[in-house]
Amino acid sequence: MTRLQRLLLVLGAVVALTAPLTGTAAAQPAYEPNDSILTGYGPLANNSSYTAALETGNDQDYFYFYVTSTSTAQLTFTVTNLGGGVGYEPSFSAHLADSHGNYVESIENYIDPADYATRSVTLSAGKYFVVIENDYSSEYGESYRLDVSGTDGALGDYAVIAAACASATAPVSVYLAQIGAAEEKLRKAEAKVRQVRYSRKRRVRRKAQAKYRHVKAVLAAEKASLKAAEQGQKPWCFIPA
Repeated sequence: MTRLQRLLLVLGAVVALTAPLTGTAAAQPAYEPNDSILTGYGPLANNSSYTAALETGNDQDYFYFYVTSTSTAQLTFTVTNLGGGVGYEPSFSAHLADSHGNYVESIENYIDPADYATRSVTLSAGKYFVVIENDYSSEYGESYRLDVSGTDGALGDYAVIAAACASATAPVSVYLAQIGAAEEKLRKAEAKVRQVRYSRKRRVRRKAQAKYRHVKAVLAAEKASLKAAEQGQKPWCFIPA
């Protein structure tokens, strides 16, 4: 191969590497984009492993999961630093956050290359995130593996939450309709009391007042039942998808 041929070959390779992609998008690393609670990857499954990397110094990886237990569930998280990052022993930290991104509990800080951390926690029903982030922005690129496991309902499906919300909402709808009917009856009973207020027939006045008190008591009972039913919607109807 002549010198000119070798030069043309190198130039062709450079053009091929720098030419823009047409018709296809550049492949995203596994589970990306997952850099916020809005783009987090999930839901995580029970007894599963996820291998990813922190590509940049400011990278944060979010993985979400649902706890669907009616009481509490036990979960175990193991995070392993697989190494391969840039800098002197690049380490990262991992913690749990709630559905708003608020800190819940640490898994571990400063997980060094070839090291790992395991943490078991108890959580109630809700949506949560595992957040993994670099300890120092100047040290990054390390790969990691996230292992998750738990008891029944620890890493469930959102369909369970949606079904629980629908079941809890059914009586709320019933009580709202009954309250509407009771309020209408109360208005009529109140109007009747005003109508017969000056009646010479004491029996008529007492009957109207008794009816009013009865309807008012029924309305108060319906409102109390509604309040109790609304409590049953928690937390299911307040867990985001």
